[in-house]
Amino acid sequence: IMDISDNNITKDGAKKFAQSLSHSWPDLVELIIAKNELGSDGVSAMLASLVTRSDTGESTDSEKNSTFKNLDLSYTNCGAEGAKAALASGGLHTLRLFGNTIGSDGFDAIAPLLQGGHPNIENLDLGGNNAEEDSVVRLLDSIADKKDDSTHSRLVVLEIGGNKFGDMAMEALTRLQSVWPELDVAHDKPVEESGWKEEDQD
Repeated sequence: IMDISDNNITKDGAKKFAQSLSHSWPDLVELIIAKNELGSDGVSAMLASLVTRSDTGESTDSEKNSTFKNLDLSYTNCGAEGAKAALASGGLHTLRLFGNTIGSDGFDAIAPLLQGGHPNIENLDLGGNNAEEDSVVRLLDSIADKKDDSTHSRLVVLEIGGNKFGDMAMEALTRLQSVWPELDVAHDKPVEESGWKEEDQD
């Protein structure tokens, strides 16, 4: 495990680290690099050194790191592109993208990469990203959308607190759980758009 969180690492530092990831740290399993301003370029450069998902159609470079399993990118300003690069990884089991405020556009961008779940990520944290409810719904529906009956997903924990969650999202969650009943989804309590109104009493 390597914890280099909150170390003022920038995108340039991330790029240099990425160049050494396969050769200098061949047995590294977990990296906590949260609270560094890596940006999408820094995150993407780092993820480029890891093996890619087998279902992306891209060839896997034998020189890329395949032992890396757990990555914490919380508060790294990774952007939608960085989040997409992380989800394209073929080796990660745990991915934390908390607090990157990728918003609704970010959720819409990563939803296709989560269609039918994920082939290797087991624990995915998308909390604190300020996505609107419509985008949360689209994300949940994408996960519930199996490409075919042979679709296999290893996703067992999904954290989406800190994103807008109302009745529509709850309905989408119900649809999702009918497809993947073993998936545990952590979310905020539903908030009604109109707010609570006291009924008149005679």
